[in-house]
Amino acid sequence: MPKISVVIVSWNVRDLLKQNLAQLFVLRREDFSVEVFVVDNGSKDGSAHMVRDEFPWVHLMQNDYNAGFAKACNQAIRMAKGDVVLLLNPDTRVETGTLELTHRQLMEYRDIGVLGVRLLDDKGDVVRSVRRNPTWRDQLAVLLKLPHLFPHVNDRYLATDFDYATSQDVEQIRGSYFAFRREILQYVGMLDERFFIWFEEVDFCRRVRGNGLRIRYCAEAVCRDFVGKSFAQVSVWKKQRMFFTSAWKYFRKWGFHTA
Repeated sequence: MPKISVVIVSWNVRDLLKQNLAQLFVLRREDFSVEVFVVDNGSKDGSAHMVRDEFPWVHLMQNDYNAGFAKACNQAIRMAKGDVVLLLNPDTRVETGTLELTHRQLMEYRDIGVLGVRLLDDKGDVVRSVRRNPTWRDQLAVLLKLPHLFPHVNDRYLATDFDYATSQDVEQIRGSYFAFRREILQYVGMLDERFFIWFEEVDFCRRVRGNGLRIRYCAEAVCRDFVGKSFAQVSVWKKQRMFFTSAWKYFRKWGFHTA
């Protein structure tokens, strides 16, 4: 039985996905089994062929269209057998020891529902991955690009005072490296497929905390995050529209008065 089931949803980032899988191959050990699922969302760059030809040990699931993040993740999660499920972006690279520490933390501390790690970009700088619960006001500020005019308008939401050198409980974490025990799905439920992209992890964290579990940021574990390479291919207007749609669905679900 695998210790961790890694779920990667990929869209047109073949070269970074290849690096990611090559690193995961190195990290696999006889005494620490890892299964890897790649759900390809209709890539046109040969990603699926690359996975099939070069990484035959990976469970490849191919969609002939872009099904979005939540739905694609759920496809693989339903097949996962690991104690822990790790949702991992394709444009990341897991550092040595991070998988083991992730598994140990989640299995030893049963009150942790979701675990995130310290994300570093290609220059070694911290990727600010922790957020506080969103309000409709700060999300409207994001949509209107107000932080360009008023740099501190979203400091609360962006948790600009957060200490990334210290492990601690948080309200939500970035979905680039998003780990949880598979068993919590029995009462928390799967990712909400109404969210095509954005807010699915915010919604999931909210449900986890609603079930009395903690969201934990682990500073000792590290993952490289090359940040948004898939979405760099999407026009600004389309990204704005997708963000607005997901934000609207989130606040319709949880209420515009919530934070």
